[in-house]
Amino acid sequence: MKIHSNYTLYLRVVPSGKRVYYYYAWDENNVRRGGWSTGQTTMTAARLYCDKLLKAGKLIPNSGFMPTFAEYARGWWEWETCAYLKKRRKRRSITQAYADNNRKNVKNHLVPYFGEMPLNRITREEVENWIDDLIEKDYQNTSINGYLGTLKTMLIEAVARKIIAVNPVEKMERLVNDRRDIKIITPEEFKKLFVGNWKRVWDDDRISYTANKLAALTGMRASEVLGLKGAFVYDDHIYLCKQYDEYGYRDTKTKDKHNIPLPSGMIHDLKELKRMNEEGFVFSLDDGKTPVCRKTMYRDYHRALRNIGISDDEIAERHLHLHAWRHFFNTELLKGGLTIPQAQAVTGHKSDRMTEWYCHFDPSEFAKAKQVQEDLLRPEGKEPDKDGAVTPDRAATGKAGRVLPFPAQKTNKKRKGA
Repeated sequence: MKIHSNYTLYLRVVPSGKRVYYYYAWDENNVRRGGWSTGQTTMTAARLYCDKLLKAGKLIPNSGFMPTFAEYARGWWEWETCAYLKKRRKRRSITQAYADNNRKNVKNHLVPYFGEMPLNRITREEVENWIDDLIEKDYQNTSINGYLGTLKTMLIEAVARKIIAVNPVEKMERLVNDRRDIKIITPEEFKKLFVGNWKRVWDDDRISYTANKLAALTGMRASEVLGLKGAFVYDDHIYLCKQYDEYGYRDTKTKDKHNIPLPSGMIHDLKELKRMNEEGFVFSLDDGKTPVCRKTMYRDYHRALRNIGISDDEIAERHLHLHAWRHFFNTELLKGGLTIPQAQAVTGHKSDRMTEWYCHFDPSEFAKAKQVQEDLLRPEGKEPDKDGAVTPDRAATGKAGRVLPFPAQKTNKKRKGA
């Protein structure tokens, strides 16, 4: 084993332009620690400073204690108390959902493996072994990359706090992306779900029927659908500015606000719910005070899929979760001839080319998007009207095509799962 001197001096230029001597030192395990500033500008003065520390047994700060990963991780990612999060929030906007996700990574995947290891014993080789262990347990690479990102962040902070000298995974590359493809709903399946006898397919549950149809025609996230209020439903579009999830009514994931065009049939369905819930949450069972829960929307979606002949095994194999509506609508927009920036304007995806028109409604710029929606809702073999519009589907029309209201909603009965 190579034997080092007690310390090594080196020059560094600090932000003020001053040249100051720093030093590295080696601990009892022959691991390099530091560097630390001597505060001195000459080699002689720096040596005297280090020799004095060496004699006092203080050459390596806190050399008597090296926390284990579990000890270091205690209190990390706690929204109100974590020192790292407080520091981050001074410089950039972060969400509690981000913190909670990292806290789960620590609890479920990092502490079980690294918990008893002193921080300075976590090496690149140990991290590679941990990754191999997760791969053997059939974790996806994309999931492992998320756990690795949490570990990297915590070790970067450990270096900044001078607990360890180097971050062993600083230059470790992410695993190759192996995200599973989603075999999205086909246009034919869409029509079975929403064009025709919706009461049979959705078991006469118009809230989940309308919520899922809105997601399919807009690419809105489930939390954005549930966060829609009647105050933001207009004659030919809705205004997307909020979401509702386990953290309450808050800004959308991207914090963008934009308008989304909608065909007349969809607007009619929303206004019928708005009539009952007024300016409050559209998809609500308590007069607009709170929306139904996400699990209800998810459960009823899978029930409708089974009702059109898609089995549970196929649902699982195709990964037909609620977010699949976002993939479906984005695909239909691109197939319908919209450019990527135009599609992003409707779905709210982030883009380097995003401009002010994304946030200011101009019906002429959304004409193509509206045509895609109309085409999806048009029954098989039916041609569009002369003005390009499609008569609202049978869910909301009488024999002559006259728009009829939904049956009155009973709001005093609590739904299972709501």
